[in-house]
Amino acid sequence: MKLMIIILCLLLCYLIWQYQELKKFEVTEYELHSKKVTEELRIVMISDLHAHVYGKDNEPLFSAVREKKPDLILIPGDMIVGKKPASYETAYRAFEGLVPVAPVYFSNGNHESKPARKNLPYSPDFFAYEKKVKKLGVHILNNASETVRHGADEINIYGAEIDMACYAKGKKVPLADSFLEEHLGKAGDSYNILLAHNPAYSPKYAAWGADLSLCGHNHGGLVRIPGIGSLISPQFVLFPKYDAGRFSFGQREVIIGRGLGTHTFHIRIFNRAELVFIRVLPEK
Repeated sequence: MKLMIIILCLLLCYLIWQYQELKKFEVTEYELHSKKVTEELRIVMISDLHAHVYGKDNEPLFSAVREKKPDLILIPGDMIVGKKPASYETAYRAFEGLVPVAPVYFSNGNHESKPARKNLPYSPDFFAYEKKVKKLGVHILNNASETVRHGADEINIYGAEIDMACYAKGKKVPLADSFLEEHLGKAGDSYNILLAHNPAYSPKYAAWGADLSLCGHNHGGLVRIPGIGSLISPQFVLFPKYDAGRFSFGQREVIIGRGLGTHTFHIRIFNRAELVFIRVLPEK
């Protein structure tokens, strides 16, 4: 009987702790340097929000974004839960709160690509939502790019939308070496930022010419083991190499967000949600 009470108490403590973990996020900051910029560029990255709402109307999230005074807000996908049209309005409200802060650039994650590319019952709802988001002024870059002026610098922002096959469960699907150049052209000479939802192909993003690649998708691996890293990816790959954090490929960087929301498996163990803030400074 005592053992049962202890187990129930431990279970209750875990449930309370997990509830709190899912209600909070932290801000992770990175400082990068590049000879391609002459003044500081401030970036907020939001990944995998999945229509999650923090506090009242996401005000804690918006407040944290405003506090960083970003020049750009960059979102590499999964603002929605694709198969739940009810999530679309919540995601729209999130965009609505972000647009007044700084220019917002977005590229599809798998939760957007699925209704966009397949004729599903909820595809019409998705296209209506996407149209509203564009009207807000969000720059949607699906295998497209834009160049923005930041002081004396030009910043190239690219968005890569890979094939849905690359998100297959339980197996690794290669990405053709030519994919990025075929869909985005050659990387420019200015500072190049690539929004690419799936981090599994991080080396190819850097090899193509992205000075900074921003990814998400893995949600930090759901469960993180201290000193080891993530346990499993959303594609059921154990101990994925590119799970969360910063990865360097020579002078090129990949930053993978742990995400801000969840879907299907609402679990975060040693893996708090995060808002990412990046300062790109002139090379010392």
